[in-house]
Amino acid sequence: MTGVIHSVNINAFDLNLLPVFEALLDERNVSRAAGRVGLSQPALSNAIGRMRKAIGDPLFIRTATGMRPTPRAEQLAGPVRAALAHTRSALSGEPVFNPATTVRTFRLAMNDYSEWRLEAAIVERTCGESSGASVQVRRVDTLFSVPESDLRNGALDAAIGFFPDPRSLGEGTLSETLFEEDNVVVGRRGHPALRKRLTLERFAELDHAAVIYRLEPWGIVDQELASHGLRRRLRLATPHFLTALKAVAESDLIACVPAGLAREFERAMDLAIRPLPLSLPRFVTRMLWAHQWQNDPAHVWLRGQIREAVTTRVCPSAR
Repeated sequence: MTGVIHSVNINAFDLNLLPVFEALLDERNVSRAAGRVGLSQPALSNAIGRMRKAIGDPLFIRTATGMRPTPRAEQLAGPVRAALAHTRSALSGEPVFNPATTVRTFRLAMNDYSEWRLEAAIVERTCGESSGASVQVRRVDTLFSVPESDLRNGALDAAIGFFPDPRSLGEGTLSETLFEEDNVVVGRRGHPALRKRLTLERFAELDHAAVIYRLEPWGIVDQELASHGLRRRLRLATPHFLTALKAVAESDLIACVPAGLAREFERAMDLAIRPLPLSLPRFVTRMLWAHQWQNDPAHVWLRGQIREAVTTRVCPSAR
C-alpha cells in the first residue's frame, strides 16, 4: 500500500466514520476519542478498522505517546475537517461563522514566551466577543521549528513563535510577522560583571543560563561565539524563558533574552539590562497558518483577534 492511493467508492463508504477519524486525530488516544463521539473503545476501534480497510491504509500507528497518524491520514485530515465543518454549519443553520454563537475551541501552538506575552490578550479578545469560544494552547516541540503538518491537517488553527523567514516555509504555510525585538543581556542588579561595559570576551567568560529546546545544550549564541573562537560557560539550559530569567535574578548567571521580557521583569526581579556585545538576529514573533484555511471565516476572525491582541499587549513600542 505504500506510495499507492487507494480508490474509495464514496457511495459505499460509511460517512459516520469521518467524525470518528476526526476525534482520533485530535485526541491521539482511543479512550478519549471514544468518549468524545459517544462510543465504547471496542466500537471505536472497530470503526477505525473499517475505515482502514476502506482507505487501504493503517491511518494510525500506536506509539508510546499515543496514536500517531500516518502520512495518508495527515493528507486526509484537512479535507475531512473542512467537510465536517461545512456540514455542521449547514445543518446548524449558520451559513457563515458567527463569533457570538460559536462554541468552537481554537487550537494554538506557542512557546512559553509567546504564551506569556500574548495568551491573556488573545483569550480576552476571543472570549470577549464569544461566550462559547475557548482557546487551547499546545507547546511547540522546539523553539524555531514549524508544526506544518498539524497546521495543514487542522490539528492546529495557528502557531505563534520565533519561526523562520517565510522563504524557508513549506508551500502550504503562510506567515505574518507580529512584532520584533532585540536581544539583550540580563543579570541581577549589582552583578559585579555588569558594572562596566560588557566586552565579547568578558561576556563569554561569565556563567550563562540559556533557553534551549534541543537535546544538545548548544544554541545560536554558542554558534556566534564559536565564529570568534570563543565558548561560553553554559551552566543552565532550560526550555522555559521565565525559568531562565528567575535563575538569573537569583544567582550570578547571565542570559540573553528578548528585550520585552527583560523590561517587563526589570523592576519586579531587580534585573540589570545591558546591550549584547555580539551580533544576533532579532527575535521575530510570527503567526503561521495553513493556506487551505486562508479564507475560512473562523480562521480569518481568529487571526484578526490575534492581531488585536498584539496591538493591545505589545504595541506601540514593539510593532
